[in-house]
Amino acid sequence: MSLNPGQDFEIVTVSFNPRDTPASAAAKKAVYLERYRRPGAADGWHFLTGDQPQIDRLTKAAGFRYVWDEATKQFAHPSGVIVVTSDGRLAKYLFASSTDRAIWPRHRRSLGGQVGTAADALLLYCYHYDPMTGRYGLTIMRAVRLAGGATVLALGAFIVAMVRRERRVGPGTGAPGTLAPGTRHPLRGTR
Repeated sequence: MSLNPGQDFEIVTVSFNPRDTPASAAAKKAVYLERYRRPGAADGWHFLTGDQPQIDRLTKAAGFRYVWDEATKQFAHPSGVIVVTSDGRLAKYLFASSTDRAIWPRHRRSLGGQVGTAADALLLYCYHYDPMTGRYGLTIMRAVRLAGGATVLALGAFIVAMVRRERRVGPGTGAPGTLAPGTRHPLRGTR
């Protein structure tokens, strides 16, 4: 990636665990900076913590949902990145596989304040995630349903065409090269 943190963009990592402290955030930042190894990252990457009311205000404003899973003793939440424009508008939600490094250059406009183009919207069509419900939206489900419906219609049309063809050719005549019932095949015997 040709963009540099602290110069071209800022990274803000926010913990939604109220038990995290500034000290634990600083320790986590050190681990990530060691892995990232980019100039300017220390000044351009911020790790924040807060109390529960602050966390609630921020996650609600961003449309980010999470729940505590008692069975695993962990928070259950979508994994991803929220891209915010330089003027503070939420530009994109990049969850799970859409956070791949190859997709980042396409979101460069968001860093400059633009929300995106029609091509960006088309590219991310399959990644439409509704953070208010915590689920993938109807757009992908509609596409899957349309594809399923088209498959059922194609199969139905094929069956109807085959039944009509069989009626037109007549029983026992079949396709060229087939034998009528009761006819003796020279190599296999009676059909």
